[in-house]
This record gives sequence, C-alpha cells and structure tokens, in this order.
Amino acid sequence: MEAAKPRHTLLYSSAMALYAVLARLVFRMRFIGREHIPQVGSYIIMANHVCLLDPLTLAMCDRSREIHFMGKKELFRNRFLAWLWRQAHAFPVDRGKMDMSAIRTAMGVLKSGETLGIFPEGTRSRTGEMGPLLSGASMLAMRGRVPVVPVYIAGRYRPLQRMKVIIGAPLPFDDLLAEGVNKETCDRFTARMQDAFVRLRTQSEKI
Repeated sequence: MEAAKPRHTLLYSSAMALYAVLARLVFRMRFIGREHIPQVGSYIIMANHVCLLDPLTLAMCDRSREIHFMGKKELFRNRFLAWLWRQAHAFPVDRGKMDMSAIRTAMGVLKSGETLGIFPEGTRSRTGEMGPLLSGASMLAMRGRVPVVPVYIAGRYRPLQRMKVIIGAPLPFDDLLAEGVNKETCDRFTARMQDAFVRLRTQSEKI
C-alpha cells in the first residue's frame, strides 16, 4: 500500500513527548530492533499486554507515525473520555463478539496506509504470562495483506527498574495467503504469532 502522509495531532504528540521522558528517566526503557519497523506503507504492530501504559510503550516503537489502537468499548462510555480516546486515534471494540464495526474501522486504517496497534491477547494479563492469542489479529493482517510486527514488552513498570522492548522482524504469511484467507490459515498464522512472542521473550532474557 502507498504511504500515507504522517498525521501529527497535538494531543498525541504531546502525550508521546511526555511519555518519552517518563520511559527514559523513570522506567529506563530500552528499545531493541527498531530497524524492523516498516518505513513506508501500512502495517500492524502488536504486543503482549500487562499494563495500561502498554499502548504508549508500543507507540514509542515508531515515533515517525501515529498509531491507531483498538480499545475495549468500556473505555468509551464516558462522553469526554470517548472524545479524548478518539483524539488519540483509539476506537472501540466489543471483545465479547465479532465486532464488525471495529473490523471495518481497522481495515479502513490499513487501507489508508496508516498503522494499527493491537494487543492480540484481547485483555491484560494478570500474571505477566502471555495468554492465548485471539484469531482476530491474524484475520485482519491476512485480509489487509500488510506486514505484522511483533513486540515483546519485558519488565515491570516500576521506577528505576530497567525495561526492554524487543521489536521483531515482520512475520511472513505469503505461503498462507496462497491457500486463501480462512479459519485454518488464520489459525496457523495465529500459532506463528505465538511462536514469535516466545522467541522475543527468550531474546529479552538474554540481553
């Protein structure tokens, strides 16, 4: 897909500027693998999910573009907060069903050449261990035919304790596309994503 002209909104840019200071000085965050971020065209970036700060951390992986995130619909119940989230490029998704409205919005983000952020577990982990991945992320990637960049966030959000953010290479799925986009191929790509997160976690433990 052709590259979209980067959009830089005041709220998003301000939030990221403040968080960059917090990430560097308080969480001592180190980003490894930024060279894997696509320079042009739309793509999906996805990560494990353990904290409410994870979307900001994931957005820090690509400072050249503003990332659009799916957020649980409960975050949008308050009118002011709903307006705030939308200004930051978030849109609601009903995690309890096949939310076609959210899927159409996500596909629109990708078709416009922008970046989509996803937490494929569907919810935050209470134990720190990654849970099973939902199939929706693989379906969006294969239907959108865009690169998928896995990211593993290692460490706890505690002052002065080092955190590592490992950015992996885009995951291949051309072989699966050749067989068509269906439940079987999406499930196989989901398993491929799960394996990628395991590798990134192992990498984080060795650095």
